[in-house]
Order: sequence, then structure tokens, then C-alpha cells
Amino acid sequence: MHELNRADGVSGANGTGEAGEVNGADTADNTTTRRLLVLTVAASILSCLFVLSYGYALHAPSPHRIRVDVVAPPSTTAQVRGQLEKTAHGGFDVRARSTEHQARADILDTSASGALVVPSSGPARVLTAGAGGVSLQQVVSGGLGGAARMLDRPVRAVDEAPLPAGDRAGQSSFGYEIGLVVPGVAGSIGLYLFGRRIRLWFRVAAALGYAVLSAALGVFMMDGVLGALTGSPWALIATGAAASMVFLLTMAAVHALFGLPGTTLGAAALVIVGNAANGSTVPVPMLPNVYRQVSPWLPNGAAIRSFRDVTYFAGHGLTQPLLALALWALGALTVISLADLLHLRQKRHSGLPPAQIHATPALIHLRRRHAARRSGARIPGRAGR
Repeated sequence: MHELNRADGVSGANGTGEAGEVNGADTADNTTTRRLLVLTVAASILSCLFVLSYGYALHAPSPHRIRVDVVAPPSTTAQVRGQLEKTAHGGFDVRARSTEHQARADILDTSASGALVVPSSGPARVLTAGAGGVSLQQVVSGGLGGAARMLDRPVRAVDEAPLPAGDRAGQSSFGYEIGLVVPGVAGSIGLYLFGRRIRLWFRVAAALGYAVLSAALGVFMMDGVLGALTGSPWALIATGAAASMVFLLTMAAVHALFGLPGTTLGAAALVIVGNAANGSTVPVPMLPNVYRQVSPWLPNGAAIRSFRDVTYFAGHGLTQPLLALALWALGALTVISLADLLHLRQKRHSGLPPAQIHATPALIHLRRRHAARRSGARIPGRAGR
């Protein structure tokens, strides 16, 4: 009887253990299923936003106040302005110039996208810059050429800044930019995962090394191998390294604030919006509202503009894109510095391991400090994922 009771006990224990194992397996399966469902929905939403952003930028380009010069008598300039307004309402910003030399200088310093020169006799000349963008050149040529024909003058087209044979589509600057931003966003995830348990400045130093090396290798490919972006390799490396560093600093800042989930926010800004509105495939004056206004101040648009300026326009017009990159870098470094100061304060007062403090996103630290003040107790932190 004793042995039978023991057997029953063992059998009951085994039954309980097996039931516990089954329940644990069911719980794990449910958790995995929920995570897969969340991932599927999140990826679908991300895809939808990607399509929406690029579709919005590309679906209906139209000119908006494209700056053009006109060298002609005042009455002729007024006629040209009226004809362009009929062709594309609000599409062109016509400025009068007294000489062809002034108009040419405006094109070469990127302050104007084209010019119409109407001499007292002979054909009218339409001046453009293919290096400023092929689609932009086509719009300017079509508008000014139509205005010249309205004056019953033959038209001769002159490209003041033609694209080289190695960059006939004018998209090599975009290739260089996307070769910096996409690997930069992906690489920033690795920098975060491998360096999150040490001070933020080690990740910044690694990002600086990557930025310089990636820019130099990109120029080697575009210039030395493909012959696409030629003539100013050192200036192109410098601007490429600046742009790449801004991309990485932006990602480091959102990681410092939010941890790994911050990747979504950074990628949305730099890839989904930034690349759609970078002014390469669709020139900035032809982008839709909002994108047209923010494009020059996004790091992607600033990068494209700076690459073209140093390659085709002798560095003219660099002030604005470099200022945009500097502002993004300053903002990111400010966030990183504040997060680092918060980590140092936590190390002095919390008693947690330094690695755990560095691995915890700044917003989680702040939330726990706020909760601790409200409860009057110190709440230990937990490393962020």
C-alpha cells in the first residue's frame, strides 16, 4: 500500500510537472505569436509610409518659383514674364539682368537655374545648367524656349554647366548620398548594440572613423573607378564625411534617447522622408508643398546640394547646405551631451553598474527619476534593450 501511494504521488507530481511544461510552452508560443503579429503590422505600416512619402514626392512634379534671368529690354522682359506666368502659374521667378555676363554668373553660382538672352537681332539664347538637374534643365528650357518663340525669335540652347560623360543622367550625387545614408543607418544599429554599455562618446568616435572612411571609399568608387564625380576629390570627401557624420550622429542621438526603438524614428527622418525629398530625382523647386520647404534643411538635401556644388559649380552656393548640416550636427551633439551628463549623474547617485547605466536610454532614466521623486524612493534602473 505504501509503495502504491508513493507511485500515485510520483504520478501526480509527474502530471503536475507535465502540465506546467505544457502551460509554459503555450505561453511562450503565445508570446512569439504576438511578437510576430506586431512585427508584421509594424513592417506593413513602415512600407505604407515609405510608398506614401516617395509617391508624394514623385507623383506630380511641377515648377514653383524657379529663378530665371532675362536679358532684354524692359518691355520684352515683361512679355516673357507674362508668358511664363501663363505657361506655369507661379512656376518662375523672373529677374531682369542688364548683361549676358551677369546672367551667366548667376547660373554658375547657382542663384539662377537659367536665363533668356534676347539680343537686338539674331536668335535668342536659352542658358541652362545641366549639372543642376536634368529635369530642372528641361523645364527651364521648355519655359524660356516657349517664351522666345512667342517673340518670333529662333532659339539657341547653351548649357553653361554641362554634365560629364560619366554622369549623363546627373544622378551620381544621389548614388553617393544613398551610399552614405543607408549603410550609415544600418551601421548605427551595430554601433549601438556593440557600444551601448560604454560611454556615448566612444560610439561618436567610431562614427567619425566610419564617416571619413566611407566618404573616401565612396569618392574612390565614384571618381577613380566610375569617373562620375570628378575634379574635386578632396572637397567631395570632406562634404561626404560631413554628411555621413550627420547621419550617424542623428541615429546616435535617437538611440541615446529611445534605445534601439529609436532606429525607427531616425530611419523615418533620413530614409523615408529625407531621401524622398532630397532634390535629386525631383529638383527642389519642383517638389510638392512641405517637402519643397524642408528639403534644403534636411541632411539628405544638403548633402546632394553640397556634392553638386563642389563637383560642378566650383563650391558656389555651399553656405546654405553646410549650415544645414552644421545645425543637424549641433542638435545631435547637444542631445548626446545631455544624455551623457545624465549617465554621469546616475553613476554618482544610483549605485548601479556603469554598463547598466550606459545601456539604459535617457528617457527611461528620466521616467524612473520622476517616478522615484513621486514615490519618495529610489527605483533601480534596468538596462534598456
